[in-house]
Amino acid sequence: MTMKDNHPIRILFGSFFSSGLRAKRTRVFMLLAMVPVLLMLAARVMQGVGTVSAGDVAGFFSHFMLSLYFQLLIPVLALFFGSSIVNDELDNKTLVYLTTVPVRRRSVLLGKYLAALLLAALLIIAGFLLCFLAASLTRLGDAAVWEELGLFLGTSLLALSCYSALFTALGAFMKKSILSGLFFVFGWESVVQYFPGVTQKFTIVHWVKSLLPIPPGQNSFLSFQLQPSPALESVLVLLAASLLFLYLAIFIFERKEYILSDNA
Repeated sequence: MTMKDNHPIRILFGSFFSSGLRAKRTRVFMLLAMVPVLLMLAARVMQGVGTVSAGDVAGFFSHFMLSLYFQLLIPVLALFFGSSIVNDELDNKTLVYLTTVPVRRRSVLLGKYLAALLLAALLIIAGFLLCFLAASLTRLGDAAVWEELGLFLGTSLLALSCYSALFTALGAFMKKSILSGLFFVFGWESVVQYFPGVTQKFTIVHWVKSLLPIPPGQNSFLSFQLQPSPALESVLVLLAASLLFLYLAIFIFERKEYILSDNA
């Protein structure tokens, strides 16, 4: 089957998703995504033996687990998957082939972006779902629990798509983009989100935290100094930012001449 027999984005997506599933990096991230699940199960075991109360388990999830996912795991997975979309081809010296086949460059980048996004989403959703179910084991008959889960998963996908698009653009712009991405996640995002006033809105994590159902007055890293924006505005900002970053990635990838050398 040639590229003309099917849509090139669909073919590239299938190819890169399949290879991504077999990649060693994906297996490592799979183990990483299971760490919160193990911690949550350990909290449940401690509750079972009477060491901690059910309230402590629920507080552990809302205070620690949500921060772990939304401030660490989601940005980090998006960074490594997003930045690898172009950089892996440079490192493996395969970019020449991808950019000389009769397919537009934007199709190559979009196919790889969608494959990377789906891989990261599966890892995050699987881990978060198991973690949430372990935390809410005694409340599964409550409809509000499933509404809360839907909100968490929807917010996770919005955050993941926005971060992934940003780091895809960064990876298309510079080869050594991991260091810049780490500075953004652990520097800019980790510091500026706690500044009072409008400054918070210059981070992705502000718009993500604004969507999370954090009870007023609850002390956690997610609510500290948070001046939440309206939910609809937050959704629209995250969607618009995702599209803007993805367009920027395509713009750069279509116009930049990449040098395939160790010093590139």
